[in-house]
Amino acid sequence: MDEIKKGQKIKLCFETIDNPDVEVDCFIKEVSKDRLSLDFSDEIFRYIDVLKEGNEMIVKIFTPEGIKVFDTIILNSPLEDDFIIEYVESSLKIQRRKYIRTALDTKIIIERLEFDNIITRTTEVGGGGLRFIYEGSFEPKELLGSLLYLPKQIRAIRAKGILLPNGYLPDGYLPKNEHVLLFTDIDENDRCSIIKQCFEIQTAKLLENKEA
Repeated sequence: MDEIKKGQKIKLCFETIDNPDVEVDCFIKEVSKDRLSLDFSDEIFRYIDVLKEGNEMIVKIFTPEGIKVFDTIILNSPLEDDFIIEYVESSLKIQRRKYIRTALDTKIIIERLEFDNIITRTTEVGGGGLRFIYEGSFEPKELLGSLLYLPKQIRAIRAKGILLPNGYLPDGYLPKNEHVLLFTDIDENDRCSIIKQCFEIQTAKLLENKEA
């Protein structure tokens, strides 16, 4: 459970009489062997009738390794001194591939050691790296820096990485003028921000498709 840490964002997922897809944001307050205590906002009291001791629900935790999804049981309700849920390794339902990724068109600055910087756009981002557009060429396995501007985030995310050669991708070959930067040095909090953004984008797309 080393990747589950204090301060990480989680989502409690459950259904009510009026809504089968409720998600409430919390943060991990403390981590123990088989349970998590949570910090939460006043919003949670809207659902206090559901968040009772012994009730079951699904939890999603944003970690540097991706999104962990598992079943849990409420041990202490939010009305107790501490809001506590169960966490058991064997309860893990889904472990997404190491780093979630999603299509995203956003600004990025590629920093090069011996050439001018490149201001361009991404086509895909993820916790492990990103894909961007550039009509020029690079040196083989060139080391690059990057400043990634995520939507709704004021500060750019700085990371270093190496270009992944075309043909080494799990999805096949890259489209023309696209390149993949594999992160080799990135702050884990920044990685979590990217993962969180990917998850939110994918969730929004699922909702759009559901309503269509």
